[in-house]
Amino acid sequence: MNHEDWRVEGYRGMDTYVLVSSHQQAVAGSAGDTETYGYEVRIAEEGADPADAGDTELLSSGGQEFATRHAAEVAAFSAAYARIDKLLGPIVR
Repeated sequence: MNHEDWRVEGYRGMDTYVLVSSHQQAVAGSAGDTETYGYEVRIAEEGADPADAGDTELLSSGGQEFATRHAAEVAAFSAAYARIDKLLGPIVR
């Protein structure tokens, strides 16, 4: 895994890796292509190797496309945090 393309954030003792990629889409009736963005997310325990699929949760945007790189990144981290909350359960105070 090439770490320079991935954004990493920690959340509740887990590392969240996000990779945003661009896609070209032909738009009917338009002279050019439109660039949209999707994402891939890997969630691993803090300090674990995110390339080890056995210890990693994987998410992707699937068919969902975003108009900007920033929108895809925000959606990716939001999806990752929601998955971590589901895995770890509620925060008990």
